[in-house]
Amino acid sequence: MQDLDLSSIKILLVDDEAHCTKLMEALLKQAGYSRITATNDARQAAQLFQEIKPDLVALDMRMPHMDGFEVMRQLKPMIPNDDYVPILIITGELDAPTKHKALAEGANDFINKPVDGTEVVLRIKNQLETRRLHQQVRMHNQHLEAQVRLRTKVVEQTQLDLLNRLVLASEYRHDVTGAHAWRVGRVSMLLAEMKGLPPDQVDMLKKTAPLHDVGKIGLLDSVIMKVGAYDESDWEAMKLHTKIGSKLLSDSRAPLLIMAREIALTHHERWDGTGYHRLKELQTPLPGRIVALADAFDVMTHACSYKASLTLSEARVEIERQAGKQFDPELSQLFLKLIDREGEALMANATAVQLFA
Repeated sequence: MQDLDLSSIKILLVDDEAHCTKLMEALLKQAGYSRITATNDARQAAQLFQEIKPDLVALDMRMPHMDGFEVMRQLKPMIPNDDYVPILIITGELDAPTKHKALAEGANDFINKPVDGTEVVLRIKNQLETRRLHQQVRMHNQHLEAQVRLRTKVVEQTQLDLLNRLVLASEYRHDVTGAHAWRVGRVSMLLAEMKGLPPDQVDMLKKTAPLHDVGKIGLLDSVIMKVGAYDESDWEAMKLHTKIGSKLLSDSRAPLLIMAREIALTHHERWDGTGYHRLKELQTPLPGRIVALADAFDVMTHACSYKASLTLSEARVEIERQAGKQFDPELSQLFLKLIDREGEALMANATAVQLFA
């Protein structure tokens, strides 16, 4: 094992008797330690600890104004949970109750007074070796944690890349830019923020909402690419895309895909229970209710083969009219505020880069 670098080690001595601290300093300097701070007033211990950040504290127990127990109680919060700063108790009274109490307060080793020079140096060295091993383990753990974070980030980015391609695939036959999907993602994100969802949930929603129509991959060209109004059989065929999307995204434990599946299955549910799968009110999960509003708004404000677009004010009126019927009434009120706040910008195209950043 590599020897300790004694010149870099900082030691704090706390003892009310000056001759004791002078003796300890002399012993330690003779052993090669040079960065030694001593005080004969226990009330200064906490401040000195903060200032010098010692590698070891040698502490007397019986002192006026403040005993060693109180000093340890003050020092304990200053030592991080993942750090090891040994406290060596040097006392003339080492009965069992005192020793037990000292250990409970954070002491790591004991030396009786009058001290034996060789014993002092060896016990301090042993404690410092333990501290160094602890630091090495901590650094190794930090390295491993950094590696895990890096690999997790790579996995997450791979998932996002795959989600991006799924979005493009779902839109490719009728919208190769994926503009509708990205707009729904952006509007869903804004509505989730208005709802006050935690940032991690907002971020997840903005990345999964664009997948709401991924099930259209499985629809026939005669349905997905039809020009003109849909008849009843077309609409029944179109409804299958929620189940197809759910199946495509199922059997995954990844949180992103779990939410994406939930959205794909439920984004055509209605608050009054007359949606695709007859879920009513809060039976539809919140992400599904948010995306239902964002998706409907985007369809309203953009023309397609079977309908013209509404103006922003017309879409606002329609959402207000459908609050409590098609849409979650609380989300509807938030969405109306969002329309008032964002205006025409709410209909602007988003991109995968913006949503998957």
